[in-house]
Amino acid sequence: MFPTVAQTVVARVRRPRGCRVAPWCSRGRRGPVARPSGSRPPERRFGRRRPRQHAYRGTDHRFPRTHPVTKDTDGLPAQDALKVARQEFPPAPETAAAAREFVHDTLLSWGVSAPLDDVILLVSELVTNAVIHARSALEVAVRRGEGSTEVMVTDSAPERAVPQAGPLSVEASAARENGRGGGLGLALASAIASSWGVSYGREDKAVWFRIEDASGQRPSLESPPARRNASRSRRPGRPSPWAPLDAALSARLRLPQLLERTVEYAATALGGDAAYITLATPDETMWEVRAAVGLTSGGAQWRSLRVRTEEIFPSAAPEPGAVINDDLMLARTGRGRLSRAGMRSLVTAPLIVDGRVTGLLGVASRRARHFGPSAAKRLQEGADLIALPVERARLAEVELSRRASLSFLAEASDLLAGTLDERMTGALAAQLITSRLGRWCAVETVNEMGASQLTHVVHSDENYNDILRALLTGLPPREQRQPQPLWSPAELAKEGLDEQLIRELASGPAISIPLVAHGRALGRMTIGKNETDDFTREEVDVADDLSRRVASAMENARLHEKQLAMSEALQRSLLPAKEKEPVIPRVDHAVFYRPADERNVVGGDFYDVFAASGRWCFAIGDVCGTGPEAAAVTGLARHTLRALAKEGFTPSHIMQRLNMAILDENTSTRFLTMLYGEMTPATDGEGGMRLRMVSAGHPLPMRLNQKGEVTSFGTSQPLLGAFEDVGFTTENVDIRPGEVVLAVTDGVTERRNNSDMLGDEGLERIFSGCAGLTAQAVISRIDRELEEYAPGGRSDDTAMLVLRFL
Repeated sequence: MFPTVAQTVVARVRRPRGCRVAPWCSRGRRGPVARPSGSRPPERRFGRRRPRQHAYRGTDHRFPRTHPVTKDTDGLPAQDALKVARQEFPPAPETAAAAREFVHDTLLSWGVSAPLDDVILLVSELVTNAVIHARSALEVAVRRGEGSTEVMVTDSAPERAVPQAGPLSVEASAARENGRGGGLGLALASAIASSWGVSYGREDKAVWFRIEDASGQRPSLESPPARRNASRSRRPGRPSPWAPLDAALSARLRLPQLLERTVEYAATALGGDAAYITLATPDETMWEVRAAVGLTSGGAQWRSLRVRTEEIFPSAAPEPGAVINDDLMLARTGRGRLSRAGMRSLVTAPLIVDGRVTGLLGVASRRARHFGPSAAKRLQEGADLIALPVERARLAEVELSRRASLSFLAEASDLLAGTLDERMTGALAAQLITSRLGRWCAVETVNEMGASQLTHVVHSDENYNDILRALLTGLPPREQRQPQPLWSPAELAKEGLDEQLIRELASGPAISIPLVAHGRALGRMTIGKNETDDFTREEVDVADDLSRRVASAMENARLHEKQLAMSEALQRSLLPAKEKEPVIPRVDHAVFYRPADERNVVGGDFYDVFAASGRWCFAIGDVCGTGPEAAAVTGLARHTLRALAKEGFTPSHIMQRLNMAILDENTSTRFLTMLYGEMTPATDGEGGMRLRMVSAGHPLPMRLNQKGEVTSFGTSQPLLGAFEDVGFTTENVDIRPGEVVLAVTDGVTERRNNSDMLGDEGLERIFSGCAGLTAQAVISRIDRELEEYAPGGRSDDTAMLVLRFL
């Protein structure tokens, strides 16, 4: 399968005299390391070993960022882009085969063909030696540049030294049993590779080799001579451990993704078992662990956690530089998540922007005293790399959140201002809060007598509404502005809730804010979340602001309801009660009234039907304008009219006296139009009724006969409350059975549709189609036709009076 392997393995390498081979390269006993005279210590080309939990694992993982490599004395040309793959293996017999397969598949995926067999041979030899002699977990890293392939095998036993290979001789005879003194790994590396070396670290060591695709030198089993003037040579700089993080910054990731990548790379770069990053909260009063790895069980995703300063920083206050904690069991931080996750040592580096600590990057290990000064320095380099981009992203996130909060409050204000009903206001508030701030919301109101009532309970899961209402009724929440559970487990146990309901409804944080408007308590608003959620400071501030808006809307609704009740009471006093209307023999009558603005039911139009001394009197009037002032004139006119009619005065005399009363009592320029009439049975033997009437500036009444013909009757006389020296005349009109009389105010005839007005002609057309209808049916027909003519076009009060003679 590998031709070069067959050509190479026939050679038997002998250990030269005077050179001891390290135990991981031979079966001999351990001896001192032999290094060629004048040579410089071996250098490491790939960087430090990555721990097991690293971000790049598999057969095709590449750094997305280029790594510049300078040309060195070994002849490796400068590269602009590298491909790197790493994988860890256990110290097991089958590791060599797995490593060969990993390197083989990786190079094929990168399009590398030759000299593929030479690389596989050297990988097999170095991995086998590492498994047998180092007896530790190892990592195989492959790096591909333009025209060359490099492989590094790293183990965790730096104390077992590896010597530099000296001059080697080849024995081609068959091997005798137990006659070979060591393995072929370093000898083959010196014979096949373009360059190779050994590198030592504090916690690991590595053997690496490089093979050029087209080398001008023929393979030789002789070790390359030691290079002189090594200090003048330039070796390719090893990639920065933060190269992946630099690539993530270039990718312009969102802040949560960038933080997740950061903690992964930090744990990998320092060989830690866990890592986390902490940023200041939007109000900068607390610290929030935004991302972490290795601190949750079962691979669960990390959830943001807000904590105090002393629970995150290894000292009482943020330090300006990296800090190492050799044993967390002796530190205050050991009481938190790190201790529960089994971490023993910790190194942290602050994120500093403009001399201000804005966050903290920490890496932890399950081993005590795992980190040293070099690890702290490396972590601080990573923290400095991300500090400014993370702070910019955090501030942008804060600004976006504040804009969202302002938009939510503005939308809530618009919705709350759109209703003047107190119950609707509470229902809207509960729905808005459940959709934005909490898992559930309850609104409690206090009435005028000081009694408290739970009016609205809304849970995002409707199945819990009744249970939550019962719980809040039995255990009313107390006022609290700091998020915490509302009840203790003992209190909840008394209510008979099972554990699931306790966790779902009651164990989570909650706030209960009073609703106060103009210094008066209107109720309370309670907001709760699940036990896995937290209230942020900003959410508490938004809830507090919203509570003031809800209280203001509820106060406005209450004031409107009071005003509406007073207006209705006043209007009822200006119109006859239904139950007080008289029954007129052989007359079917109906009345109608609607104010121009339904939110202000007090208007200037009125009607009246009453009996007085054997007569049946009716009146319909219209005061100039609307509102309380018009209502005052209406009340004066109606009650004066009744008093004079019951005294037996004629209609003309009643109008004369009423005109003087309005002029005497009315201090404003309010005038009144009125149609007043009295009905008595006709005496001509043809049946019907005789009307004695006065139309004081009012639209003339209409009469509809059985043929559907409509005519106006009567004479228009001066209006009331405008002039003193005026006279009125009583008119007599006979109305026959089957005829219908209609009297309206100008709110009917002046109904407008854009620039068109209904007018008397339009009303006559509508009224002509009402033949054969009852009095109430006539009013319903006219009202419907008016709405179809001008939908919602009421600009004035409307009153109608219909008399149908039987």
